Amino acid sequence: MELEGVVHNGVIVPDDAIALPEGMRVRISPTPAEEPKPFGERFAQFKGVVPGLPADLAEQHDHYRLGTSKR
Repeated sequence: MELEGVVHNGVIVPDDAIALPEGMRVRISPTPAEEPKPFGERFAQFKGVVPGLPADLAEQHDHYRLGTSKR
């Protein structure tokens, strides 16, 4: 059995604590934290999901959201 978890205030908290009976001995092997992916890679799966959006939505979001003049 292999579990994952995080450390909170010096206490290891497994993701699935129900799987461990009280008093069970465990072995802990730290893993390095993953480097966050660049924004474009993290959200690439959403590109083109909503059809028909204006091409300048990111630059002109106030215009489309609030009705202000375009910049």
